[in-house]
Amino acid sequence: MIVRIFSGLTVAAFFALSLLSCEKEVTLDLPGSEGAYLIVEANIDDASALQWIKLSLSSSYYDVTEGAAVSGAFVTVFSDDKSWTFAERLDDSLPGLYFSSDIGRALEPGKYMLFIEHEGKTYTAASEYKKVPAVDSVTTRLNFFSASGFTSEDLFDVLVHFTNLPDRGNHYLIDLSINRKLRTQRPGQKTVLSDEDLGDYVSRSVGTINGKDINEGDTIRLEMRSISRGKYDFYQIFFFQTDLSGNPFAGAPPANIPTNMSEGAKGFFQVSSVSSEKVIFRK
Repeated sequence: MIVRIFSGLTVAAFFALSLLSCEKEVTLDLPGSEGAYLIVEANIDDASALQWIKLSLSSSYYDVTEGAAVSGAFVTVFSDDKSWTFAERLDDSLPGLYFSSDIGRALEPGKYMLFIEHEGKTYTAASEYKKVPAVDSVTTRLNFFSASGFTSEDLFDVLVHFTNLPDRGNHYLIDLSINRKLRTQRPGQKTVLSDEDLGDYVSRSVGTINGKDINEGDTIRLEMRSISRGKYDFYQIFFFQTDLSGNPFAGAPPANIPTNMSEGAKGFFQVSSVSSEKVIFRK
C-alpha cells in the first residue's frame, strides 16, 4: 500500500513538472502577412445620410497595431440604376476613410455592389439590402443569478421585443449603447440572431449590464440591423476564435473567417436597414 501511494505521488509530481516544462515561449515561423492583404470595413446603413468605408493593409501576425491606412483608392457603390462615390476628406485628417453623404437615406431593398480600385487592382463585393423588423420596445429586468442570490452583484438583462417578418431567412445584428457610448464593441458582446430560431413574436435577452456600470436615469439604446447569412457566420466564427480562444474545449476547430471580398481582400461589405429603440433605466 505504501509503495502504491508513493508511486501515485511520483506520477503526480512528474505530471506537474511536465506541465511546467510546457510553459515555454514559442515563436511560430508564420508567412509574412504585413501589407499582403487589403482590409475592407464597409458597413452601409440607412440610419444616417453620412456613411464611410475604411481601407487598410494587413499587419503581421505578431503586430497588435492596426495596418497602414490605404489612401488614393477609388471607391464606388452601385445599385441597379444609381451609383455613389466615396471620397477621402480633402484635408487628409482621416487617411483610409472614404465618405459619402448621399447613400444612407437613398437605400432601397435590392442588391448593391462595391468596387475598389487601388494600385492597378479591382476588388468587388456584393450585398443585399433587406428590411429589419421595427423594435416595439426595450425593457430591463434583474438577472436570474442576481435575483436568486447566486451572485452579490446587481446584474440586469436587456430585452428586445419585436414582431418577426413573415418571410424567413433573415438575420439580425444587435448593439447596445448607454448614454450614446457603445458597449458592444467586441464580437462576443454583440448579439446575432437568425429568424429560423425565432417565433412570430420575439421577447429575448440580448445583453447583460452590471449595475456598477449604469445609473438611474441613464439611457439604454438598442440598435438592430439586417445582415446577410454570410455576415451572421462571420460574427459566429469571429466570436469562437477570439472571445473563446482561451478555452481549448470551446467552439469548433479554427476556420477561416468569412469574407465576401474578391481578389484576396479581407473584410466584409454589408448594406443594412436599421431599427432602434431606447429606454430610461430604472432599478
